[in-house]
Amino acid sequence: MDNLQIFKKLLTVIKDNEYISSKEMGIIDNNCEYYGISKKLLMENAGKSICDEVLRYLDDLNSNIIYLFAGLGNNGGDGFVFIRHILHHLKKDDRVKVILLGKSENIKTEESKSNFNIIKNISNYDDKLTIVEVACRDEILKILENIRKDNSNKIIVDGILGTGIRGDLREPIKTVVDKLNNLKNEEDIKIISIDLETKGLKSDLIITFHKNKEDNEGKNTVIKNIGIPPIMEHLVGYGDLKYLKGIEDKYKGKNGKILIIGGSTDYFGAPILSALSSSKIIDIVNVMSFKNTIDALKNYPNLIGHKLEGDYLTTSHLEEAIQISKNVDVVVVGCGIGLKDETKDFINEYLSEMDKLNKKLVIDADAIKLIDYDSVKFREYIIFTPHRREYEYMNIDFNNLPPSTIVLKGKVDVIFNKYNVKINTTGNCGMTKGGTGDVLCGLIGAIFCKNEPFISGCAGAFINGYSGDLLYKEVGPYYDAIDLVYKIPKVLNIR
Repeated sequence: MDNLQIFKKLLTVIKDNEYISSKEMGIIDNNCEYYGISKKLLMENAGKSICDEVLRYLDDLNSNIIYLFAGLGNNGGDGFVFIRHILHHLKKDDRVKVILLGKSENIKTEESKSNFNIIKNISNYDDKLTIVEVACRDEILKILENIRKDNSNKIIVDGILGTGIRGDLREPIKTVVDKLNNLKNEEDIKIISIDLETKGLKSDLIITFHKNKEDNEGKNTVIKNIGIPPIMEHLVGYGDLKYLKGIEDKYKGKNGKILIIGGSTDYFGAPILSALSSSKIIDIVNVMSFKNTIDALKNYPNLIGHKLEGDYLTTSHLEEAIQISKNVDVVVVGCGIGLKDETKDFINEYLSEMDKLNKKLVIDADAIKLIDYDSVKFREYIIFTPHRREYEYMNIDFNNLPPSTIVLKGKVDVIFNKYNVKINTTGNCGMTKGGTGDVLCGLIGAIFCKNEPFISGCAGAFINGYSGDLLYKEVGPYYDAIDLVYKIPKVLNIR
């Protein structure tokens, strides 16, 4: 099977989860845009689907008043689209009121701001629609008191915090939640939340999109299709980059420390390429290798060399490798180490020791061929980066997939473990040159310092391939692995 066939096979054996996290949904939203499905279109579809659901709650006999409590994010934007659609269905005495919790100039995204401006313009001419902007507790208390006094059939639409919140609510949101819950206890009002219930609010219904969210488990929800094809859950795009933990302004080493174990007398460039790509992202890059590699490192003073005696890895190097590994976040092992029997002994004993430390590992190239797969422990915090021939050594059983993440390199890259599978389509024919895989494993290792294994594999594959695509636009296929390294920062800045 080629990589695309393997991907399609994995789609049939990896069970899709019933629920999805807000982070995963954010990745999908951004990847939709990368593949041509705009966020503005998704927001339009979401707002229309909210309208379809809210119509079920309008009272045909009494006057209705619909209140939208909107935050400054895309959840509020979905609500603004809903308002535009619901206006078409109002009876003579029905009214709509939008309470924006903040100032409109602080709305966070262009699509939300655009949809707010549309309903703001409409409100200048349509007496059924009123919009107020509030930022303090006293203002919101007056509005909530007026809501309590109104005798209409009340529908409250919660578009405040669609992606959830960690920690305590801030004002005026805390007051809104407390007062709406009290109001719900006093009279028959309906509270409908968009996508996710704002923390602490007692909603009657949550209208969620594409797939149910983990935070909604056990709650009354309805799932609405907004035009995201199911395959989007399995395509890598720049959304995978946007949710990476970024560089922090803290002390040296806080942004990651890595050790590259690789090279031999015959192959000394591979660990340098891995180290250079890592150095574009993290603070401290160590290279453990032999004389030829360490001598070449003199051209790169930002890399820290650890010189080993001899010509290739043996168990005599085991203790030193273990000690240095204890002081880093991730170890990348395998590039350019060769296939000596003594090196095989080193790899298997070293992996056994790393299992005891539960160390994050990226296993690449020759190391993949040397592993004794009858005894290796496929831990969750190991990433393998094989090409097709190396992958065959792993003898992966589709009916018993490992928890480790595998980044299968090729014309398309397949990233998978027992829980998930994605395909990366960036890259081009210029990436058949030697060293591009070394750049990739260094990238993945650097990202892995602060992120989970699966997203590290996805993001690394995307960055590597997209760097190649940028080069292809400039020079065609006439570039090399070093050129790739120097395109990495430009790709990272698309976040």
